[in-house]
Amino acid sequence: MAKQLSLLQHNLLLAARAQDWQQLRGLDRQLLALVQQLEQAGAKEQFASQLNALRQNYQHVLKLAKSELSRTEIQMKQFNQKREGLVAYRQTTEGKSL
Repeated sequence: MAKQLSLLQHNLLLAARAQDWQQLRGLDRQLLALVQQLEQAGAKEQFASQLNALRQNYQHVLKLAKSELSRTEIQMKQFNQKREGLVAYRQTTEGKSL
């Protein structure tokens, strides 16, 4: 289980850095299932240091995802502003509306 936890944790970071959100979602589910197995087996204490490292890496992944979300929101806002400007320009130059 330790090896599996380590591998999933590593792949989680790689997927976040690559901005592979689909893979990240799948890895998140796998990690959740593994942590639940550890809890059910009463092995949480045995893997405490790895779970702590996982928690820290997970926080890093969340920061990366939030940063990308913010960047995307800004791009969408800029796109919509440009689109509104283009629509207004077309309406004044062509006398038409879209």
